[in-house]
Formats: sequence, C-alpha cells, structure tokens
Amino acid sequence: MTTTDTPPSPTLLTSDQQRVAARLVYGASNQLIARQVNLSVFTVASHLAAARRKLDRPNSSRAVLTHALLTAGEVPPPPATGPAPEFTARDWQVIRAVAEHSLNAAIGEAIGVRADDVRAEIDAVAAKASACNAVHLVGLGHTWELLGESAPASARSQLELTPSTAGAA
Repeated sequence: MTTTDTPPSPTLLTSDQQRVAARLVYGASNQLIARQVNLSVFTVASHLAAARRKLDRPNSSRAVLTHALLTAGEVPPPPATGPAPEFTARDWQVIRAVAEHSLNAAIGEAIGVRADDVRAEIDAVAAKASACNAVHLVGLGHTWELLGESAPASARSQLELTPSTAGAA
C-alpha cells in the first residue's frame, strides 16, 4: 500500500506539556495556565521545566522557552489581531534579543543598553506590538514570521545587525 501522506512529525512534549506550552505563548502566567487547564501551579511549573529540559533550554526565561517551543513546532503561535506593526530595526533587535537571551545583562549587551534599561526597551516594543508581555511579544514575533525559520530574509538581515551574544539562553 502506497500513500503520499506524510506522517506527523514526532513531538518532544507530552500532550499535557503541549497544553501548558500552548498557553505560555500567549504570555499567560503559571497561575492563569493552571486555572485554564485545571492543574495545580506546581504541575504547570513541572511541565514547563520538562519542556525546558526536552528542548535543551535549562534555566531559560519564559520568552526563550517560547521561542524554542515555536521554532521546534511544538505549539502553534498565538493569532495576530492585525498585521505586524512597522517595526524599526531597533525594535527587531529587541524582539530577537528577548527570544534568544534569558538574562537582562545579555539582552542589554545584544541591544547596546545597560541591563537596568532593558525592561523599558522591552516594554516599549511590547506596547507597540500590543503584546501583554515579553513572552507574548516573542509569540507574536513568530506569528508575524519575524522569528524562526520562516522569517523572511529581510527580517533576518535586520535582526542580524548586531552580533548575537552568548547569554544564558
């Protein structure tokens, strides 16, 4: 028997881990995720820790984990409520740095600001994107194909304007 259907690609996460991760990309807190999927906050944290291990991102931030989950195709990105805003090259640098670095010091180094100023930079870009937080901003970056393998060459070249640093990602 010959078939042209390709089998679904294997996933690294269990279905429960995917249910939790699918809500993470919207920027939801562990408490909100726990209420949405009827689990304890501890169990949600355990599922996210397991996802970090399986994606080789131990000790990563929630935004870095979100980027890894979306890049690996473990969960779908959140839907956009409209087209991508007119991001500047600087905005793209911030989005990429948040997706790749867990520590404010590494994000700051990647975008050329002090670690103390990183939060203001992230908040400004998140507001421009109508994202509720940095995690949601990374999710929307994937939705708009600014991050990941589907990012157009022009977006990738803009994002690569500054060298990537080896932060705790």
